[in-house]
Amino acid sequence: MKRFPICPLLLMLLAFSHYLSAQNKPADSVDKTAILAARMQSNRAIQARDLTGFGQAMLPDIEVTRGSGSHVTGRDSVLASVAGQFNDPDFLGYVRQTDSIQVSSIGPMAAEHGHWTGRFRRPDGIQIISGSYLSMWRKTDEGWKIQSELFVSLACSGSAACGK
Repeated sequence: MKRFPICPLLLMLLAFSHYLSAQNKPADSVDKTAILAARMQSNRAIQARDLTGFGQAMLPDIEVTRGSGSHVTGRDSVLASVAGQFNDPDFLGYVRQTDSIQVSSIGPMAAEHGHWTGRFRRPDGIQIISGSYLSMWRKTDEGWKIQSELFVSLACSGSAACGK
């Protein structure tokens, strides 16, 4: 079998073609990628119990409605409320998984829809709480930040604590 060396000109053309396709990427695709990256960073911060990292994705005036229906206003209050969970060895973490992102065509906003799971060690097993969420993201000079979030608890399993 005869092998042909890859021509440097061909490599340059392929690289230029890749560069052009990246430059012609729709703006909302770039925004969606940035939001997904911020969400992944936030999930990693939860797993690492890193309050500072967790707060990076939030605007200072964030509004959060928890899965239970309670409401928290302001990044500092959200972080204070989560600090207790981060210090609890029975807290096994939250994961938010994005199902869709819609970038607004009329303002620097986006809607992220997804589902979430929280896990907690209980005397009778691992309690798993899950549900849906909606996050409003706002584009800032520092990148995409969460303006508000609404979590709805829809299911619980694995422990008698689910009935409480």
